[in-house]
Amino acid sequence: MMSPFVSQLGLSVYLIGLNWLIVEATGTTKQLGIIQAVSGVAFIITDVFVGVLVDKYNPKVLILLTNLLSALVNFGGAILVNSNHPQTLLLIVTTFSLNIMLAINYPSVKALVPSVIKSNKIQRFNAISNTIYGFASILAPLICSILLSLGKLSFNQFLLVNGLLFLFAALINNRIDSPKSYSINISGKFIENLIEGFQYIRRTRKLILLISAMGIFNLCYSGFILLIPYLAKNYFQSNVSIYSIALLLMSLGGLAGGVNLARQTKSINSSKIYLELVIFSLILLGVVSYFNQYTWLGMVAVFGFVQAQLFGSIPTFIQKETDSKYLGRVFGLAFLAFDGAQPLGSLLFSNFIDSLSYKTYIGISIIMFISFVVIFTFEIKYNTSD
Repeated sequence: MMSPFVSQLGLSVYLIGLNWLIVEATGTTKQLGIIQAVSGVAFIITDVFVGVLVDKYNPKVLILLTNLLSALVNFGGAILVNSNHPQTLLLIVTTFSLNIMLAINYPSVKALVPSVIKSNKIQRFNAISNTIYGFASILAPLICSILLSLGKLSFNQFLLVNGLLFLFAALINNRIDSPKSYSINISGKFIENLIEGFQYIRRTRKLILLISAMGIFNLCYSGFILLIPYLAKNYFQSNVSIYSIALLLMSLGGLAGGVNLARQTKSINSSKIYLELVIFSLILLGVVSYFNQYTWLGMVAVFGFVQAQLFGSIPTFIQKETDSKYLGRVFGLAFLAFDGAQPLGSLLFSNFIDSLSYKTYIGISIIMFISFVVIFTFEIKYNTSD
């Protein structure tokens, strides 16, 4: 339960530190967009094979290796990165490596659960585990907002903290009492296994909607995250306290969303989540019409709530709709769509933010509204036919 939490926390802290480093040093998001777009390809590459990988080999070993390698990458970056003159190539290599490690870690944890947790406890464990995992993305902005508020913090120190977090995660993983050998007993060549996973998803209509929703949200999420440091730096006159407050409010909104999700005793309804995203797109459009410091900060808090609801629910939806034999490959292919949207979004929105500023939210709002209205409509249709 703690392993993916620590891994996600470490990567989230790193990315927030990277965002502020680039915008503070250059005053623009273009270099940041390039770094995140190129590094995001790591998720795409890894997601192609990770599903088959975790179905064939011992997930505990994969989890342990990814955390140890992530620690080494962070420690190396802490020594080599120049905070005053950020080296684009070095930051790409660092981010690329960390993305690969996380892309392997998360589905490995999901595959290991049935070997560690009793069958009658798995549902409860997953509910708590997904909430805690999502809480990492909530806690990271809170940690960073406090550190930034205390004074100037170098990016090298961010990397050092991350290295220690990943090392701590590795120590936790080593304590997991798991079988020495592990296999879901899938046979055949890699390509055959991969094609089989694609065919399974194609036959399951709700999985198609879930995977589409993940990709669309991450496309918009990439632009949203790029806008936060840019607006704090340029629109609000480089006021670091505004950036810290925005991160804190997003954390509190996410915490509220996570608590709300954990309190629910009934089965989670995907239609409700899609409808929330439609409503949020309209809120986003309204904020653009009356844009100021207070409406912006309020919208950031609402975004944190919606993000926590979605990220906390999607894994549960996938587990509910997927045969256990295909779970590793479905998660891998789902994150292929999710992560594939990230570099596209970073590259797309980073080219418009400098000229459009906060009006970039209009494009994000339109994309979200049209997409999730369509997904919500199909979800209702499929529920009715079932």
